[in-house]
Amino acid sequence: MAGSRDSEIAMGGYQPYHLATRQPAQGQIHGFRMALWYEHLGMLDDVFWRPESLECVQKVNRMAEKYWDMYSSDDLQQDLPGHLLIKGPQLAFRTGAPNFWRRSCSYPIDIARDGVVMELPGMKHFPDTQARVLGTKSDYLPSILTS
Repeated sequence: MAGSRDSEIAMGGYQPYHLATRQPAQGQIHGFRMALWYEHLGMLDDVFWRPESLECVQKVNRMAEKYWDMYSSDDLQQDLPGHLLIKGPQLAFRTGAPNFWRRSCSYPIDIARDGVVMELPGMKHFPDTQARVLGTKSDYLPSILTS
């Protein structure tokens, strides 16, 4: 990226097969997840109490897509209400599957099944910059710092 914008990666986890009871966990991990969502979405919602629900996944996706649309618009007039941005593949969700999986991209990229990373059509650069989505090798920084 161009260095004029911050970026970060956040991960929230949920392990439904590692609960001591059938009741949803409401301990420190739950509190951390709620804090992450508040920090990244700028809001709380009752649906966040059930992070395993399709309704929760869809709510987070809708908000993140809305924030991406605001971020990438030509007439952004104010700060974003949150900073979880999704453009591209949405969460893939399997309920009840032992190999529960998801795929989400906060960058305008797609990842093929064989692992090849590609920019989405029309998204060679991040909005309002000349920073390439897929990056480029530096002429003066060692690759260990940039890859």
